[in-house]
Amino acid sequence: MGYVVGAIAGIAAGIACAVFIGGALGLAVGVAVAGLLYVGVGALLRPERRLAGVAASMLPEGDAAVEKIDAAHRLVREIGTRRGKIRDAAINREVDDLLRDISALVTAVEEQPATYRRLGHFLSTYADQCVRMLDGYLAVERLSTPELLRGAHADALEALAALQGAAKGELARATGAKASELEASSEAIKRLMEMDGYKPDAPADATSSDGGGRMEQEDV
Repeated sequence: MGYVVGAIAGIAAGIACAVFIGGALGLAVGVAVAGLLYVGVGALLRPERRLAGVAASMLPEGDAAVEKIDAAHRLVREIGTRRGKIRDAAINREVDDLLRDISALVTAVEEQPATYRRLGHFLSTYADQCVRMLDGYLAVERLSTPELLRGAHADALEALAALQGAAKGELARATGAKASELEASSEAIKRLMEMDGYKPDAPADATSSDGGGRMEQEDV
C-alpha cells in the first residue's frame, strides 16, 4: 500500500513540475521527482516487520533475525518449486515434512528473535546442498533408466531424512535455549523469595483477608 501511495504522489508531483517548469527540463525534473517520491513515500509507509510482538527495529537481534527469516522463506519457495516437479509420491511426502520442519524453525525465530543463529546455521550449512540435491534428483527422474532412478530415489530419501533431522535439531537447540533461560529465571526468583523470608514451595493462603493467595513468610 505504501508504494501505491508513493506512486500516486510521485505522478502528481511529476506532472506539476513538468507543467510549471515546462520544456525538456520540466519533464526531466518531473520524472526525477516522481521517482524519488515513489521510493521515499513507499519506504516510509511500508509496515514495519514485527517479531515477538515488537517492531524488529527495536530489537537488538531484529534486523539479523528478519534477514534469516527472509532467507528461509526464499529457501521454502525454492524447495516448493522443485517439489511441484517431482513425480514420486514418497519423495514428495519427505519434502513436505522438510518444509514443515523449516517452517517450525522460522516460527521459533519469529517468536524468539535471539535464536536466529540456529536458523542461520541451518541455512548456511544445508540450504545450497538441499537445492542441489533436489535438482539432481529431478534430472535423474527425467532422464535416467529405472535402475539409476532406484538408486537416486534411495539417496534422495536418505538426504531428505537427514535434512529433517538437522532442522529438528536446530529447533530443539532454539527452544532448549529458551527453556534453560526460563529455568534460570525461575531459580533466581526462588532465591530472591528465600532472601525475603518467603517459602517458595508453600501453598498460597486461600483464606487470607485480602481475598487473594499469598506466599507464606517465615517468622524472623
